[in-house]
Amino acid sequence: MFDDAMNPEANAQAARELDARIVEELERLPDLSAAIPADFAARVAAKVPARRSVAVRTTHYGRTLMMLSLVVLFVALVALAMRGAAGSAIGTALEWTLCIQFLAFAVWMGVQHFRSN
Repeated sequence: MFDDAMNPEANAQAARELDARIVEELERLPDLSAAIPADFAARVAAKVPARRSVAVRTTHYGRTLMMLSLVVLFVALVALAMRGAAGSAIGTALEWTLCIQFLAFAVWMGVQHFRSN
């Protein structure tokens, strides 16, 4: 960019001029009056349909998956209780972890259901 390696003052001056030109271009406001036609908003509003033509159905995928997850956690807890895994430290820790997850998930679902109504 700067050809004169022997003259650092000329390089510094050229860098300052380049910086000044960049700042000037960045600070210049664009002229928007000529770019946007006067009837632009009216044309866009005319293209919007008056009535919604597509039927929108409310889905409950999240609620369904929450219930399914709660059932899976309950089945896992029952399976662990029937197996008798509470005799070891790892089994006890796993059972308590699943219990805490089950309770936290049930409380969270209850709060979400309360907020949605």
